[in-house]
Order: sequence, then structure tokens, then C-alpha cells
Amino acid sequence: MKNDEKPKENAVHAAIDRLALGPIWRKFFARRVPKARWYYGDGATLLLLLGILIITGFALGLMYSASPDTAYASVVNITHHQLMGWFVRGMHYWSAGMMVIIVLYHLFRHILLGGYLPPREGTWVIGVLMFFLIIINSYIGYTLRWDERSVYAIRVALNIFHRVPWIGDELVYFVQGGWTQGSPTLSRLYAVHVIFVPILLLGLASYHLYLVVFHGVTTIPERLNPPETAEEQKELYDRLKHHEDEGETFFPYTMVESQIFAFVIFCVVLGLTLALGPRELMPEANFTETSFPSEEWWFHWYSAWVAYLPPWLTTWFYLGFPLLLFLFLILVPFVDHGANRGLRRRPLAVGMIVITVLGLLTLTGLRLESEWTAWPTKELVPLPVQAQLGPDAQRGHQLFTEYSCISCHALGGNGGDVGPDLTSLKVRLSADELRDFIRQPPKHVAMPAYGERLSSEELNALVDFVLVAQTFPQKY
Repeated sequence: MKNDEKPKENAVHAAIDRLALGPIWRKFFARRVPKARWYYGDGATLLLLLGILIITGFALGLMYSASPDTAYASVVNITHHQLMGWFVRGMHYWSAGMMVIIVLYHLFRHILLGGYLPPREGTWVIGVLMFFLIIINSYIGYTLRWDERSVYAIRVALNIFHRVPWIGDELVYFVQGGWTQGSPTLSRLYAVHVIFVPILLLGLASYHLYLVVFHGVTTIPERLNPPETAEEQKELYDRLKHHEDEGETFFPYTMVESQIFAFVIFCVVLGLTLALGPRELMPEANFTETSFPSEEWWFHWYSAWVAYLPPWLTTWFYLGFPLLLFLFLILVPFVDHGANRGLRRRPLAVGMIVITVLGLLTLTGLRLESEWTAWPTKELVPLPVQAQLGPDAQRGHQLFTEYSCISCHALGGNGGDVGPDLTSLKVRLSADELRDFIRQPPKHVAMPAYGERLSSEELNALVDFVLVAQTFPQKY
């Protein structure tokens, strides 16, 4: 080699140098970490799902129209007429649902293991903020379809804001962009879903990730011999990551292992999309009628819980439960700041999570039993022994059961008390009055309109049954 000749610069090394990626590589990928278990991959899975939601959200945003007159039609167009539109909608929908599941798993895992104990209180608080942002965006997301499920979701949300003391009316006005729901409402929901929440979520996720890198994750030795202070934990963590057997480099070992978890969840999302497609649309939004009570499956447990509460407590529960949950989660690391980590040392946390999971599954199952109001009714509504029903009334009896009317209207003292007991009406309605009431209830009555859900024959049969039911004894 001549003295004036210089070695050629490797292209990869040149790119790393010009983009100043070296420090990032050394600090993030090439760092030493204690070995972790495969189930620690939930964090990487959440990042993957967030990436899918952003990419598919960009694609949907190119074709979605955020106007009440065209929003529903644009979703129909995406689903049925755009190339692979159903696939993009399906991946977005199932990723959103799976993100709710995984973020719950992530939350529960850290409560079980004590992942919020010193020095990770800040990591936990940022994670709680992200948890609520994910829940909020998974709620707002399906209001953008502008179908009947959207109307119900919007009205539930507005009812919650209305219950806020002193500023309830102003909050409702601000959220819906006026005194009625319409174009400003959809514009605001769209902006929150695609701009405000994602920006906040990305910012918090970046800081959360930084804190995870800085403070690390809960290790096995940490659970077996819990450090008493934050300084002891840091010394233990630093010793483990440099240990020949207990430590490893993040890339490729830890990263690949965590990505296996993420890959499995990705396959689940892909499989659900290919097998079931995107969420089917309900009839287009109609704010002049009482909305159909329906929510996404990841909120079924909440709907069922509300259905079983006394009516006087329902509206306050809608507002109070999220606030209490937020305060509880935020305050957890400041109340429980002991040393106990791991399942065996945290029986209270284990009991709480087991009860919570069983409660969520049970309530979700009850909601699935009754697609209308969360009241489980499979068997025919009981009748007085002496009751005689004609063929049409018998069909009406079946419809009364099928639509879970008993969850709101009792018969003979048996059933819900949201609406009046049909055997104790002070003023009995005629057939025509009943037909009009069921088809389109008055505005001040919190009952869904069944005009477009029942055929004429079904409506007449249901009216025949209610006419007969009004003659039943008040108690049987």
C-alpha cells in the first residue's frame, strides 16, 4: 500500500458514524442486562402492537372521512371496496383489542412481582398514565365508525362527563362541540384519537422505555433475596448484568427472546383478522333515536358490572370507578414501598389479581349470555300458573325473553326495575299505544327503539304478549 492511499470506509460503519448511531447502539442494544424470562416480552409486544396501530391507522386515515354525513359510508367503502381495506381494518381492530389484553397482563404482572417497588416508582407512574391513554383510545376508536355502537359509546361518555360536579354541563359542551352531537363531536373525537393521544402515548412510551433501560426490570435474584433499599437494588442489578452466568447482552439474546412473545401475539392478531375480519358495522348512527346498548368486547365486563348494580348507583359508578382506579394505581408504589417481590412474598397481591381476573372473565361471560343488556336470560320468562297464551302471545313471550326485556321490566315482581313492572301499571296502554312505544319510545325514556329491529309480525306478537302480561297478578 502506498503511503498516500487510505483504507476504504465500510458503508455500514460510515452510516453509523454519520447518523451518530454508535452511542445509541452501545447504550441500548449492546448493553449488559440480567437474564430475563420469556414472559417479560409483554413490553416488546405492546410496542409492536402500537406500531401496527400507527401504520394501519395511517392507511385508514387516508380513506376515512371525519364528517357525520360521510363517516359511516367511508368505513363501508374501506371495508368492502378498497383493496385489502378489510385486512387493514381487521389488523387495526384486533391489534387494539389485543393491546387492551396485553396491557392488563403487563399491569397485573408488575403488581404480582412488585415491579413498582424502589427504584421503579417513576416507571410505574408513567406506565399507569399510558394504561389509561390506551383504554381511552380503544374507546374513542370505535366511535369513529359512526354506527349505532358509536352513538351508545358517545352517550355513555357524555353521561360520565355530565356527572362531574360543578362543571358537568361545560364539559359536555366542550367534548361534543356544542349543545348537540354532530359534526364538531366527530371532529373532536377524530383529533383526539389520531393526534393528541398518539403523540402523548409515543412521548410517554419513549420516557417509559428510557426508565426501563435505566432502572432495569425485576430479576429472579431480586425476588429471592429482596433488596431493602433502592441503592441495594441498583448494586444487585449492576452485579447481575456483569455476571458471566446471570447476565447477557441485550442484543441478540434478550431481544430475540422477548420478540418470541411478540411474534406469537402478532400471529394471533393476524389469525383473527383472516378468520373473522374486521368488526361488523351496526346501522348508521341516528341521534334522534334511543341508541342500541352495545360496546366492544373488551368492555363487556364493565357493561355487565353496571347492569348488576342498583339503578341509583349506576350513573355514579360510571364516573367514580375510573377515578378510584386511577388514584389506586398511581398511589400503589407510595403505599406499598416495602421489599417483598415475587409471587411467594406477595399473597395479598396474588389474591387480588386472581379475584380481579376471575371477576373480569365472569362478568364478560355474563355479558356474552345476553347481547342486549348484560342480564343472563336463556330460559323463558316465568309466567303465572294459570296463564293462557295464544299463538301470537306465545311468540311474543319468546321475543320478550330473547331481547331480555325482563332485565328492565319485571313481571309479577320478578325482573329488573329500570322500567315499570308490566303487571303493576297504573294506566294500561292500548295495543296501538304499546306498538308506538316499543317502536319509538318517548325521548325522556331510556329504552332502545325497536322499530327497525323487529318485523311487523314480531312487533305485533310482542304487543300481544305485553297486553296479556298486563293482566297477570302483581305478585306470583
